[in-house]
Formats: sequence, structure tokens, C-alpha cells
Amino acid sequence: MPLLKKKHFQLAETPAYLRSDEQVWQVRFTKEIFRSYEDYLKRMRLYCKRVWACKVTGKTQLTYEEALVSENQAIEKTQDFPEEFIPLVLRFIQFSTLSLDDLVAMIYERLKDFFIEGEELRGTNEKSEQPCRVLKVLSSAKGLLYKVGWLDEGGKVLYMSIEDSQSLIRKKAPFSRRLLRFLIKKSTIQSSPWVVSGKLAKQQGISIEPPEHLREKVVKNVKRSNDCSAMGLELENKNAHRMKSVKNENGDLHVVKKQRTVSKKIKEEVVKYPIEDLLVKPSPSDILCERPSPATNFVVPMTSVGDLLMVWDFCSSFGRLLHLSPFSLEDFENAIVYDGDSRLIGEIHSAVLTLLIEDHGEYYSMIEQKKRNEVITSKNWKDYLYDFLELEEEANITGDLVNIKHCQYFRLGVHVKLDILGRLVHWALLTDAIRDKLDQCIEQQQALLAAKRGEGLEEARKKKEEKQLKAANSGGLQENGGLNSHEQNTEIQKHVNVEEAIKSDKRAPVKHKLEIKSLVKGEKGTARTAELKRLEEERRAHETSRTAKLRRLQKETKAQEQVAKEKKLRAQKEEHFKREMEKIFIRTNALGKDCNHNRYWFFQREGRLFVESTDHEQWGFYASKEELDGLIGSLNPKGERELDLKLQLEKHYSKICTAMQKRGKEVAQKVVLDTAVLRRSVRVSVPPKGYVPPFLKYVNKWKVS
Repeated sequence: MPLLKKKHFQLAETPAYLRSDEQVWQVRFTKEIFRSYEDYLKRMRLYCKRVWACKVTGKTQLTYEEALVSENQAIEKTQDFPEEFIPLVLRFIQFSTLSLDDLVAMIYERLKDFFIEGEELRGTNEKSEQPCRVLKVLSSAKGLLYKVGWLDEGGKVLYMSIEDSQSLIRKKAPFSRRLLRFLIKKSTIQSSPWVVSGKLAKQQGISIEPPEHLREKVVKNVKRSNDCSAMGLELENKNAHRMKSVKNENGDLHVVKKQRTVSKKIKEEVVKYPIEDLLVKPSPSDILCERPSPATNFVVPMTSVGDLLMVWDFCSSFGRLLHLSPFSLEDFENAIVYDGDSRLIGEIHSAVLTLLIEDHGEYYSMIEQKKRNEVITSKNWKDYLYDFLELEEEANITGDLVNIKHCQYFRLGVHVKLDILGRLVHWALLTDAIRDKLDQCIEQQQALLAAKRGEGLEEARKKKEEKQLKAANSGGLQENGGLNSHEQNTEIQKHVNVEEAIKSDKRAPVKHKLEIKSLVKGEKGTARTAELKRLEEERRAHETSRTAKLRRLQKETKAQEQVAKEKKLRAQKEEHFKREMEKIFIRTNALGKDCNHNRYWFFQREGRLFVESTDHEQWGFYASKEELDGLIGSLNPKGERELDLKLQLEKHYSKICTAMQKRGKEVAQKVVLDTAVLRRSVRVSVPPKGYVPPFLKYVNKWKVS
């Protein structure tokens, strides 16, 4: 697998509970599957960056796909390596402490003039070249000798002789240095020292027992790579019993076991956080709050909360496209459990069914066949819904079709109502109008990001030019006898309280004038004139210095004001960018997960933070700032998931708190109004005459007439 920052990269796991009709995104070259389009784009951006390296060739600055192709090509090339040389090469590799380049050079030099049995060569016999075949490799005190058979034109052995390597000629080297490098990287599991993988060593009959001086290092590294079993090494070998022969009093030899003791300081492994949340152990240094329990007082059944949120978020996100004015989640929840006709439910069905008709798809064709040319209204929307459910082949609500056909929709169960709405939303997401809207939002997001990047580059360019100009001016001042940087810093330090110094020196000219007067009256002649001239020069120098100080102070104040103004402008631009992105962004993703894989959801138009269990069956919510603070304080930053969730909650903290406070005020105000309306005798349990629940007052202001 390609390497990221010289480390192995873990691919994403396949999401659980995938439905056969669920729309997912798959990476072509890794086969990874993502439920969220944003997660898919994020992973693809990472794969397209040139930060990957080929594990086999060592090439860097590649995309993931380029590194994968390079790796596969290199592995294919290693299959061309001569099989007869592989055992020899692996023996040189096993437990070698050389660097990769030195190891490649050593093996290549050793084997370029080494011949194996059965290899056909050309040899020099009586000053002429003749084809021959190596029949046997012989060892002698002078080195390796070869028993060769000299061949005729038909390839038959004419006679045999013993030759050395200098008399034999190989037309072409059996392998290249590059191919040898690929083989070393492919066949080893560690590089310091080099260790051949256990399975390959066993196949080629290579010893897996390391030398004594490398045993501890090999055991340590093999343990780290989780390949101890493949290498056949055991940690107990570090203190293995050794046999020692000693003589007793009678001179007989006895074999006794000697325990080898190793005194080694046990170093505690320093854990680098964050790690997998379930591996985090509690520590006394962890100061965590007790996690508040989320509220579960939903009006709909617990198993239907997910469908409720999905349908409501869809209607809120695409309200303009559906011509459906916004409504609160609480009103939608009360309307879905209401056992009578609700205008809100009728408007939702009418809006989605109208969208399906305008798409001119399969549903539109069915409507045309039935010759329903009427506009969908609050009176006939149940007929169009009946047609839609007939079109749905997988709908298991045959028994409920009768209620819909007889305009008794309110008799359906809550889970059936939400199931029908879920199917409508699924069909709506496949329409061209919704897809065009999503594409438009993505293009607008990309345009905003491009504009922001352009502004950042322009600002960086201006800063660079200002810095260069300042450096040039500073250099010019030094050449002209100006102050250097150290002298400038000293001068600035001297004039930190320049304004106070100037105020204290305001009477200096008066003092000079008095001195001049006294000298005029008391002295005459040349000495008096010189003294007057000196005092006048001092006065002028003081005035010049004071004016320069004032100008410098004004310039510094103006520069500080300019910096503050630019900082404020940048903050305003950033806030404007966030607002524009929120307007465009119509896709809701989970903020993150806690250590138990529970997901946390926040919707822009609802002042609650929802919690979803891993099996999607249990839901809860937090509705106050105090509960949000308790949740953030209970997240352990040592865990990967809880750290990411904590960062996301802190990032959106002000927005979530504002929404929670707004909802709290609305709930309190609603309670006061309901109390005023329903203030009657305790014995009366029914609402007063003429009272209409808020969800029944819904009016679709965006409906096209």
C-alpha cells in the first residue's frame, strides 16, 4: 500500500447497515464506500494531493493512484527476477545491517560472476568461445570452481572440464540493481537489520534464528511489526536456558542448564495521544465532568425520530424549491401524531408530489395515464398519494391503502406516515431539480473558496512587498549614516513615554528666553554674543527634536489604527464568508462521534443538539447551554473521536448556544401564552372552545397560486 509521511495509511471501513437502495459514493481505486458525499470529497482531495510515496520504489510526491500503479508495476517486475537466484539473495539479505544502497551493491558484486547449476553460458576454450552449461558448482581453497559441459550446435555435451569464473562469460547480467532493490523491499518486514518475512524464509529454507548480537534488536522490531509468529521468534529466547558441560569430582561430564539473566531497564512506553477511544485508560490527571443524560421526551415513538428529523431537514433545506414555507420541528412532530386532518401535513405531501410531477418521470407518466389534470390541492392530495403508493412496488402498506383511498389518512400509524414521507423524500432526491440545486450549491461554495484563496494570496503578496520595501528603506538609511536595527530599537525604547516627556518640556523655551534676558543685562561684548548664539541654537535644536518626536508619535498611532482597522476588516470578511457558506450549505452532516460511536447532530433551524445511538434506534437531545458545557467538559481529548467531536462543538459553540437560548425563550413565551389561554377550573380537562393548537395554524406563504 502507498505510504503517507513514511507510514502506512488505514483505509476507511465499510459503513454498517447499508440498505440495498441506499445511495453511496465509492472510491474507484480503493473500493472504499462513503455514506456522506462530503466525506467522499474529503478523502478524494487527500488522494489527489502529491504527498504519497511508493512503498516498493521509494518514489515520492505522487498521488495515491500514481503510487498504487507504481507499486503494482514494481511488484510485477519482481516476478521477472530469476527464481534460481532468489534463495541466494535472501540469504545475503537475512539479518544484514547494511543500508539499502550498500546491500544492493554488495549482492550485485557477489552474484554478477556467480554461476548456478543448469545455467548456459559461453566459455573460453583454447582461446575461442564455445557454448557450455554449468553442471555442478565445486568449492576449493582457491574459491568456487565449476564443472561445465561443452556443447555442440545441437546442445549436446561433447566433453566436460573444470573451469573457474574467469573462463566463463555471461552475455547479460541475470538481474539489474533496480530489480534487486525491488525484491529487497518486497521480501522484508524490517530494515534495521533486514529481516525476510517468515513465510518466504520458510519456503526458501532460510534460517530465522538471528545472531546473538542482533537477537534483542530483531525481537524488539519484530514485536513492533506484529510478525513474531511469522518469524518463528519467541520473546522467551531472550532468557533461554543454555547447556553447559562441567566435570564432577569423578571426572564425569554432566550437562547442566545455565539460566541467562539479562538486566535491562524497563522503559515505559510513551503513549502518543490521541488514540482509539476504547483504548484510553482512565488517569487521575484527567479532569472530566460527568456527562449529562440527554432528554428523550419526544412526541413520536423513539424508533421514528430518525425519519422525523430526516423529513423535516429535507423540507427546511429545500423549502424554496418546494415552495414550502418554514415550520418548526415541534409543529411537525405534533402534526404527524395528530389524529385529524392537518394543513401542514397536506402542504408537505402536495409540495413533494408536485415536484415529482414537474420532473416528468415515472410518476408523471402514471398521472398522465390516469388523466389526472387537476392541480394538487388540500382536498385531492390523498388521491395523488394513493397513486404514488400504487407505483411503489416495495411498499408494505397494502392494508393502509384503503384508509388513504377513503381519505382517512389520519387513521394511519405514526411510523406508516413517516415511512410514506421517507419514500417521497427518496424519490424527490432523484429529481433533476434537486440535483441541479445541489450542483449549484457546490459551484457557489467552490467560487467562494476560490475568492477567499485569491484574497489571501493578494494579502500575502502585499505583505511581502511591504516587507521588501521596508528592508530596502532600512538598508538605504544605514548606507546614508542612519540608524541600524539595534539603534532603532534603542531609540524607540528611549521614546516610549515621549508624549509625557514633551508635556514636561513645554516650558523649555520660556526658560531659554529668561536666560537670554539675564545675559543681555549682565554681560557685554563678544562673550555675551557667543553665549546668546549658543542658547539660540539649543532652543532651535530642542524645538526640532520635539517636532520630530510628535510626528513620529502621530505616525505610530496612525499605523496602529490602520492595523486595528485591517484586523477588524478581516474579521468582518471572515464572518461574512461563514454566513454565505451557511446560506449555501444545505447538507447536514453529523458533528462527530463519542467513544461509544454515538453520533451528534445539530440542525441550523433547531435549537437542540441531538444524539443518535449506533443502532439508529435510540435518540436524545440537549437543549440548554449548561448541558452543552457539561457535554464538552466530559469529552476526553485523548481519544480520537471525542477529540474531533470536542473541536467541532467548540467551533460551533456560539451558534449552538444562540439557537438554544432562542428556543428556550420561545418555549417559555409559549408556555405563558398557553397558560393564559387554558386558565380554567382544575376540574375541566379539555381546551376552551375555539382554541386551536399552533401547528394547525400553519399557512404556506410560499405556495404558488
